[in-house]
Formats: sequence, C-alpha cells, structure tokens
Amino acid sequence: MRFYSIIIFFFSIAWLSVFTLADKAIIGYFPNWLYARWPASNINFSTYTHIHYAFAILIKGATPEWTDSYQVDNQLPGLVKAAHASGSKVLISVGGWSGCLTFSTMAADPSQRQAFIQWNVDQINKYGTDGVDIDWEYPGRQGAGCNAFDLANDASNFLELLKELRTALDGIQGSSRKEISIAVHVRPFVTPSGYMTDVSAFTNIVDRINIMTYDINGAWNDTTGPNAPFNFQPGYGDADGYVSGIQGWINAGAPKNKIVSGVAFYGRSSTSTVDMSQSNSQYQPQVAGSPPHGDSYDASWQDPYCSKDPGGLSGVWRYGNLRSQGVLTSPTTAAPPWVRKWDDITQTPWLFNPTDKTFISYDDPQSLAIKINYALCQGLGGAMVLVLHKIIFKRYYDMMKCVNHL
Repeated sequence: MRFYSIIIFFFSIAWLSVFTLADKAIIGYFPNWLYARWPASNINFSTYTHIHYAFAILIKGATPEWTDSYQVDNQLPGLVKAAHASGSKVLISVGGWSGCLTFSTMAADPSQRQAFIQWNVDQINKYGTDGVDIDWEYPGRQGAGCNAFDLANDASNFLELLKELRTALDGIQGSSRKEISIAVHVRPFVTPSGYMTDVSAFTNIVDRINIMTYDINGAWNDTTGPNAPFNFQPGYGDADGYVSGIQGWINAGAPKNKIVSGVAFYGRSSTSTVDMSQSNSQYQPQVAGSPPHGDSYDASWQDPYCSKDPGGLSGVWRYGNLRSQGVLTSPTTAAPPWVRKWDDITQTPWLFNPTDKTFISYDDPQSLAIKINYALCQGLGGAMVLVLHKIIFKRYYDMMKCVNHL
C-alpha cells in the first residue's frame, strides 16, 4: 500500500450500512502520521469493524519498529479505547510499501521469525490490540526496489511464519481470540512454477485476506490505463483487475467469506504524449515514470529507506479534491477544459485535459457501485479502505447503492 501517494477517504454511509447488515468486515487503515490532523475522537467507529493502525516497518533485522514510537504511545491507547467502546477492533499493521526490506530474510530464519512474533505479542499485550495485519509487499516478488525477496522460498516461509504467529497469538491469556489478516497482491503468491493454485493452507490460518485491487496501471507504465479496472482489456495495460483478482484467489482456494476487496477513492494521473480528447480509448502512449502534480495534497516524496526507488510527485487525485478543486462539477460532469470519458470494459471513468495532456484514471460513484454490488453478490467477507479522512462525508454520502442484498 503506497502511503506516500495514496490517501483514500471514508466509505459512503449507504455502502457501509449494507455491509454492516450483512455482517461483513469494514476495514479502515489509519496511519499514525494522520493522527495530528485526524485524532481518534473524530472517527465514526460505528462505520468500521476493524481499524488497522499502520505501519510498523521492517527495515532491518527481524524486529519491526515504529518511526515515531513516542507518538504511538500517545495515540494508540486512545484509539484502542475508543474503538473498543464502539465494538470495533484494532490491529497493528506491519509492512507497507516502504516497510518490507527484510521480510524475506526474517521469514527464512526460525529464530528471526520468533523475534518478529514476540514483538507482535508484546505490542498486543502493551496496547490491548486485537491482532496483527501483515502487509508484506510482496512474497516472492520485488516490491520496493531495496526489498529482499526469494522466489523459491518466500511463500513457504511465509506459511511457516503465519503458523507460528497463530500459535503464539492463541497463547495470549485473558483475552478474546486475536486475529490475523494479510494484505495481498492482486494475484496469488508466486513460486518458481508460477502463481500458487492452492492457498488453502494460508487461508486456513488467517481470518481475512485483503486483496489490493488497485494500482494496476499508473505512470510507471508506457501507456495510460485504469488505476483500478473492474475488468481488464486483453492486450492493453496490465492484465489484472477487480474481478480477475478476486476470482484468482477464489480459484486458488480462498474462501469467499475471508476475502476483503480493496477499493479506491482516488485516481492516478500521468501525461499522455497524444491528444486523447477525441479518443474513446484510455490506452495511449505516455511519459513513463514522471507523473504530473496531483491534487493540492500532492508533494514530492522520496522513500527514506530505499534510494533505488525514484522520488517525486505521486500524481494522485483524491475524488473529493476532483470535486472541490473544480475538475469535476458533478459526479459525471467535467469542467472545461477537462473531458470525461467512460470505459465500458474496465467500467471506470477517466479524465483528460488537452491543454497539458494530463490523464486521470479514477473511481467514482458509478464505478464503485459496480464493484460493491459484485462483492456483495459474490458473498465476499467485506471491503477495505486505506486512510481515514473526514472529507468523505462531504462528497461520498450517496456514493454507493446496491440493488442486491445477500
């Protein structure tokens, strides 16, 4: 999850009420750096079943660390108290895009696994949290450019880590059962023989798998394309999407009721090399690797733990800012010179500004309703959003409506 470039907002009340009635998990990732502007007292815990407090990072050795442990001591007890008072749970999330440098080496060594597990047990005992969320990006494949990874052994080592973590959490006395969730790539774990076709050993251990069905295409590609396609268009862009990602994990043995789908209340921008205003295809040549300035929150960022990853702007546009900054005058109307298009295959909107050739792929009420309806009809275990923010109540109250209740 790329917190340097992603801020996603609160779910709409309409959608959350449907999931709550259906007894689904509604997960919100809450980064500790947001606390100064958005304390726990501002969170409407009735809309969430789980808050994932992010991130403890693994950048050396086997023991996770907080980049600002003093702030954690000030924040986390109050967050846990407020969440528990509303019947919500709090899990500590470990990893993230820039926090997985030594996950592979830790998982490969039994003594290091125990050190990692003991740290998590200690955090649960210290803060009274309800479990662990592991966001290893990614077992067997390169995430951030400085991450260690082992294609041959990461998946099997991860399984051993989860088994041992489950045993340790079950041994915590005087509390309810502690939970384990994992944030996963849109495709199942990878091994030398390809993507795993049976992940049941993993899903038998964890409570939920949170599929990151976003960041599929972006400025890192040679062509423009959808950030979070419902379906992908064969032969264009990355061959991944919301449906294929969910079905891929189901086909590999993940129970539907343990799958949590990720949704994006944001868009990604890039610079096309051609005029897209008269085209109905969102796949066009672009300036790769250098996104333009995104919304008013965007700023240059450099991974402090990996010099191999290029710094720069994210190009991210939050949906609320597309509205408040005048790019959209209504959910389906762009303000000149912007042009709004709808792609029938990916079921997503996109925007183009012919003045500077800026392209934005994003999700809106129409595209999100399609995804939410699919999740409900498939009987999935819930949905997740990455970062909590109050602006959702200004722009998203009627964001979702679902015609089919389970």
